[in-house]
Amino acid sequence: SMFTIIWSIPVVDQFMRINTRDPRPIFKQISDALRQDIAQGALPAHTAIPSEREYAEQLKVSRMTVRAAINELVQDGLLVRSPGRATVVAPSKMNKSALGFMSFTEDMQARGMKASSQMLKCAEEMADAAVAAQLGLQPGARVIRIERVRLADQEPIALESICVPQQRFPTLIHCDLTKHSVYDLMEHEFGSRPSIADESIEAIQLSATEAKLLHIKPGSCALLARRVTRDTAGNLIEVAKAIYRGDRYRMVFTRQR
Repeated sequence: SMFTIIWSIPVVDQFMRINTRDPRPIFKQISDALRQDIAQGALPAHTAIPSEREYAEQLKVSRMTVRAAINELVQDGLLVRSPGRATVVAPSKMNKSALGFMSFTEDMQARGMKASSQMLKCAEEMADAAVAAQLGLQPGARVIRIERVRLADQEPIALESICVPQQRFPTLIHCDLTKHSVYDLMEHEFGSRPSIADESIEAIQLSATEAKLLHIKPGSCALLARRVTRDTAGNLIEVAKAIYRGDRYRMVFTRQR
């Protein structure tokens, strides 16, 4: 299951009331009250909410009205329905800033979460034409390819595939990349500090293989980030592709005119 459900006796919010003088439709009053409870932490992530029947009985409204309220929050990504199981509060989305960049490990530490990795591949191989061109290498040059599932507090969050020049980072392949940040190793073991990256972001749908690794449904939406990174000396050091779960990430841009 994608979510760990906290099973408890559901209790309808005692302060939720229907106001007949409120110009908002009744379903909107219910959805707004639930939205406020979620925002204020009264309904934490992964908590099961009461059933439509329980809300309908306490508020003395139809189950169809309650269903409309819950549907709105499901569509907005605040609640998650699972067939045959309780509806639960979704985890909040992580903001991925378009300004500045950190390693996944640094990013999760900044959020107070523990980063870890599941290694899928770590091998030396011949760069294809595209990777060689992006890294400024001759065709056929050797690169180290690293593919990992990135986890935050043991939950799969992203799939990451990176290629680095083997000549610049010859022993990286022997490092424990399930526990250590590649960027941290680049800087402290090889004296090459990642400094600037060109990155593109696009929306995709997950394949069956990708979805299985991320523990979500095939066809779910995701963010695909492609990145080419230089170090402080201007050397091309990394070509990366990362797939972030669409239900856990949003892009945040700061723009100035």
